[in-house]
Amino acid sequence: MTRFMIVCLSVASLLSFTAMSEAAGEIPVVTSQPTMSSLKPGQSVFYDDKKCPAGQVAKYSKGQRRAQITRKCMRP
Repeated sequence: MTRFMIVCLSVASLLSFTAMSEAAGEIPVVTSQPTMSSLKPGQSVFYDDKKCPAGQVAKYSKGQRRAQITRKCMRP
């Protein structure tokens, strides 16, 4: 019975931590075009470069290991 309670409490604490980290991991909207030096490895930002269809903005992402930025149109 005690082992079951410990497992349940552990799972509940992990789930609450995951929910908090997702809320904190929101992608920010920036006002200037991202560059290699302005993004950290693995970081993504939204920037409206006026090249995407109506209702979408560009998502700029810098790879973890690659020294390049990718751009993709999506809804924020």
